[in-house]
Amino acid sequence: MKPLIAIAVALVLAGASTGAGSPHDAAAQAKLDKYLAGRVAGETKHCLAVDKTGHPVGIDDSTILFIDGPRVWQSQLSGSFECGKIDRQSVIITESGAQRMCAGDKLVFENGTLSGACYVGEFTPYTKP
Repeated sequence: MKPLIAIAVALVLAGASTGAGSPHDAAAQAKLDKYLAGRVAGETKHCLAVDKTGHPVGIDDSTILFIDGPRVWQSQLSGSFECGKIDRQSVIITESGAQRMCAGDKLVFENGTLSGACYVGEFTPYTKP
């Protein structure tokens, strides 16, 4: 019985260690790397003016980018339903009436026949040095 428990523990630990590193699958990580290449992270902000959110790019259901000219804003998502499929043609609606999107705000989008919702996190700017 003890050898079976040892084998089970070893398998669990081996499975856990293979997921170390990036939380994204290979395709999502490649897409994220493409947009952030050559950029460095700046100071994280709690809110972002809605005029900076006009060009969204869904990486996966845990990460979204907003392209603001040469700056790229990254936000981690929670409670996501299809938000990884947001793209530049998506219409985004937030619950904030203050012309800004803040961490914890619900984001709802529609893109043709596809729609989804999620909650945004803090916003980290990435710029070229």
